[in-house]
Amino acid sequence: MNTIWRKRVSWEWAEDGQDHADVTSGPDGWHIAGEHAETRYWITTDNSGAATWVKIITRPTENDMQELILRRDERGWRREGDPVIPGSANAIDPDIACTALTNTLPIRRLDLAIGERVEIDVLYIPVPVLEPVIARQCYARQADGYLYENRDTGFTALLSVDRGGWVTHYPGVCDMMEPPQ
Repeated sequence: MNTIWRKRVSWEWAEDGQDHADVTSGPDGWHIAGEHAETRYWITTDNSGAATWVKIITRPTENDMQELILRRDERGWRREGDPVIPGSANAIDPDIACTALTNTLPIRRLDLAIGERVEIDVLYIPVPVLEPVIARQCYARQADGYLYENRDTGFTALLSVDRGGWVTHYPGVCDMMEPPQ
């Protein structure tokens, strides 16, 4: 994660428009700024790829704005001034419902070999509700992508990725518009 670079990635969603994110990598980790429809999101990781900060702002209606800011430390995720979200100590990755970028984060961080399978806890953040919960997910590397499974709901999808680990096709959900440079 020590290489310095910038990328703009975009996905076309099957049902509600596009998701665009600017990703900057540096010696201290990634800095991400993205948007999908009425939702804006920001994510910061440390140099190992583990998320440390998330901010989401969404406007579900013209007169309603929701905002969520979370920080992660060794005890877990918390809103400023609030106690740690129960069970979040091992939830290194956020999973924001409106972007495939948050599937790319654990895929790149885990860097699994073909045939390897890992279960992880993530901080799932539904949009526009913005009420985070801990979810159990599984990533299994296959020759043709990653089999993703939400262990709590049983949902599965075979995610296609490019050589860099960026999600390029999420069946029925979204497709990358052009590969990152």
